[in-house]
Amino acid sequence: MRIDWAIEAGTAVKFQLEKQIQDEEAKLNDIDRQLNDIEAQLQLLSHTKIIPHSISQRKVHQTCEVLGNTEAIEVFLYHSQQDEKLRKNLEKSIHNMEIQGNIKIWDKSKIRAGKNINIEINKKLNLANIIILLISPNFMVDYHQSEVKEAIERCYAEGTNVIPILLIPVASWQSLRLGNSQLGNLQYLPKNGKFVTDSRFWKNQNEAFVLIAEEFAEAVKQIAAETD
Repeated sequence: MRIDWAIEAGTAVKFQLEKQIQDEEAKLNDIDRQLNDIEAQLQLLSHTKIIPHSISQRKVHQTCEVLGNTEAIEVFLYHSQQDEKLRKNLEKSIHNMEIQGNIKIWDKSKIRAGKNINIEINKKLNLANIIILLISPNFMVDYHQSEVKEAIERCYAEGTNVIPILLIPVASWQSLRLGNSQLGNLQYLPKNGKFVTDSRFWKNQNEAFVLIAEEFAEAVKQIAAETD
């Protein structure tokens, strides 16, 4: 009987401790959500400049639109998960720009465990000066079903720069709708229109990524000048 009582008491204590742990985790999650909201508000404030009264009547968006600042250009990168290897190679090619403080690159692989995916994506999209779309057959399939399609179209309509980067050949990519426009109407990279993985035009993929990095650096320079 003593053994049975000890087992029963131990089970009760274990249940009580587990309940306390769950309560504490719920509190921590709530605090984490509050901190995320505060962080998003602070980041939006840091990207907003004072607008002279003479132009204050012009319609201005504090989110999605490129705002003048001296900080690094915020880059939101969207790709299909199946193109992850190519995404990493692209980021390596422009990593030097990030080290120099010219850009800050973000994609959904950077979402930490426990974070709300949709909240994090929308928060970063609202801060983006540039949205990069990695074009491939996988992208064409995923984009229509993605959680960010409408948000990207909204940001584009409000003035955010959208740059398609050609990874893997896919038919009719130019006709993909982006709000009232089409991807083919945007300045894509590389400017020669040759897809990175098309071996007919490149000695190797690195050659393609080097050219893209050079052209992207020029685009960032122009966008930074426009925001000053």
